[in-house]
This record gives sequence, structure tokens and C-alpha cells, in this order.
Amino acid sequence: MKKIILIFSILFSAQTHGDDLFKNLLSNLGAPLSEIGFVEKSTTSIDGVKIIYYEKGTGNKTLLFIHGYGCNSKYWWAQLQHFSKNYRVISVDIGGHGESGINRDNYTMANFGADVVAVMNEENIQQSYLIGHSMGGPVALEAAVVLQDRVTAIIGVDTFHNIAKGPASPFVKILVNTMFKFRQSSATNDAVIKQFRDDANLDLKNWITNKAETTDPKASRGSLSSIIAMDYPTQLKKINVPIITLNSKYWMDTEVEEGQKEYSKYEVNFIDGVGHYVMMEKPTYFNNWLDDVLNERTIN
Repeated sequence: MKKIILIFSILFSAQTHGDDLFKNLLSNLGAPLSEIGFVEKSTTSIDGVKIIYYEKGTGNKTLLFIHGYGCNSKYWWAQLQHFSKNYRVISVDIGGHGESGINRDNYTMANFGADVVAVMNEENIQQSYLIGHSMGGPVALEAAVVLQDRVTAIIGVDTFHNIAKGPASPFVKILVNTMFKFRQSSATNDAVIKQFRDDANLDLKNWITNKAETTDPKASRGSLSSIIAMDYPTQLKKINVPIITLNSKYWMDTEVEEGQKEYSKYEVNFIDGVGHYVMMEKPTYFNNWLDDVLNERTIN
């Protein structure tokens, strides 16, 4: 009964308040996180790269947000404002993104995961939820491999679509890397546009596309190369935490049955009428869904 009430609450809130929060988000695209009370901090990752992160809140639970490919902490604006009222909230700019350093030799999921570990260690966080959008999902997984029981759960946003699959073939890696090397700007633009539905808000679509195109080229190519080289089955064997994700039905198919056979603690929820940037396109719906997930984890 409690679950039904919570689901109804999500649907009702999304209908009655979603437009207001979305409009608020649009009016603050790119705004400094200091405007909503977040403090900018820094630490150094395992390979010497300076990592910038943002913190607010004093709750006894920590939520650590990890952005995706070509993104930064500001993509979580609507979540940072909401959840910092009741939780300690941290958002990380992984290496090569946002305000963090671009002097990395190897842009890999493991090194991005090390950025998260560095922040956890800097802040002496013993327990945290890792919340990752898109590429932030595998980054959270790599961090969890190192952090182990310091991670309560990994919460994904349109990610972990095919965790039963290993890395792409060498031919595919070469093909993708070559394409991005010679036509990175147009390839990035094409890829981002395909992540949106035809009815997506144009201002949001343009802002995200422009941000992706201005990502450091080396970081962009390295990120993509590492994503397709991700070996989920191997890394999943090294952790024992729940993975709960909210995926769009639009952008990419999610292989749920195969994923649950590969990892028994894998749970997927779906959302209609939205593209890849779930937490930005339907921020109120997403915030209520995440509230629900966090409450369920508390009870269980």
C-alpha cells in the first residue's frame, strides 16, 4: 500500500509541479552552483589531476552525483537544490569535464572512478549513495569496486543498458575512435541530438549540445573509447551492492532480463515521454522517484 501511495505521489507531483521546476531549471542553465548554496572544493585524483566538486547539506546520509559524457555538475542543478535540504550532497566534475583538470594521460572509467574515490577520501565519507547519469553509471561502478561497503547503492539515470555484455571488439573500437578523431564536433553533435525526442525543449537541447561540443577533445575521445571498452561482467563480480536505475524508453533499449541474470541486484524502472537527460527533462518526476528509492533503501 505504501508503495502505491508513493507511486501516485510521483505521478501527481510530476503533473502539478513539473512545469515550474523545469522552467526554473531552464532559467538557471549554466548558473554557478554557489547561487544555490554549494561550496566549491578540490582534491587530487590518483594520477595527479585536480578534481573540482561541490558540497552542501548536513544530513547523516550522503548522496554523491556523477555526471555523464561531455557534462558537468550543473546538469544536476534541480537535484542538488532539492536533495541538499535533507542530505549531505556532493557533485563531482570528473577529470577533463567542468572545472576539473584536463592534464590526464589516460581517460578511462577506472580513472574517473578514482576521481570519485578521491572525493570520498578527501571528505572522509564512510557511506554514500553513488548516483550516475549515462557514463556516470559505469564510473560509479568503477568507484564501487574500490570503495566496496562504503557504497550503499548505485543509482543510475538512463544507464546500465546492457550490463551482461563485455567490451566491444577491437574493430569497433578502432572505427569509433577514428570517426571521432577526424570529425569530433559533428559526430558529437549528431550523437547528442539523437538523445532527444522531437518534442524536446529547444533551449535545453541547444545548451546540452553546445556543452558537449566544447568538452576537451582528448577527454571526449578517451571517454568514448573507455565506455565501449567497459567490461561489465568482470567488474560486477567485484561488488555486492544494489544497482537501481531509471531508464528512458526512448534512447536505447535496456536488456533487463539478461542484466538480472548477470547481476541479481540489478533493478530497472522505466519512464516514458522523455529522452536521455531524464533528470533535466522531467526533474520533478525524477526527484520524486529518487526520494522513493532512498526511502525504500532506508526501510530495507
